[in-house]
Amino acid sequence: MTITVTTADAAENLDRAGGRVMRLLVDADATGQRLSVVSCEAPAGEAGPPLHIHPGTDELFLVQGGTLLLHADGATHRLGAGAAAFVPRGTAHTFASGPGEPVRFLTVHTPGGFEQMHRDVCRAEREAGRAFGPAEIMPIAARHDWSFAGPPLLPSGELAPVPGGAPAAAPAQPPAGTPAGLAGGS
Repeated sequence: MTITVTTADAAENLDRAGGRVMRLLVDADATGQRLSVVSCEAPAGEAGPPLHIHPGTDELFLVQGGTLLLHADGATHRLGAGAAAFVPRGTAHTFASGPGEPVRFLTVHTPGGFEQMHRDVCRAEREAGRAFGPAEIMPIAARHDWSFAGPPLLPSGELAPVPGGAPAAAPAQPPAGTPAGLAGGS
């Protein structure tokens, strides 16, 4: 294995038709399948993917700017620039961008390989000439270490309502150790 360097202009473009800017910075093939790294910028106030589980991969979120709302293991956390969150394999999670400004973050999957899901969705949306909704993305994602676990996270910090009136979730909480007034700052 050799050192891998990816410049911004050389990163693989995995942009989504709905406006999410995505770049593959480190491909699993370059790391002997040890990990992969994807850069993402989501528009302000964008709901995330359905609550889901990666049975075979851990995921690390590193926030670079804006506010990322991360719902994991039953709680929603507000992560500002410089924050990180580790989601172990098998943990139900989802995310959304906070209101007011776009969010920029990196995801690191260990082991690597999950980036192929982003490639497949990107290709399918380009071929269709439009953004896909969850019903179209979920069958693609299911082929890549992704299992449905519930509704998406809304920009309010709550899970979308579940048919039948079940409660969604508690509102976003600051990460542990965040002084009052600094939660979600960026």
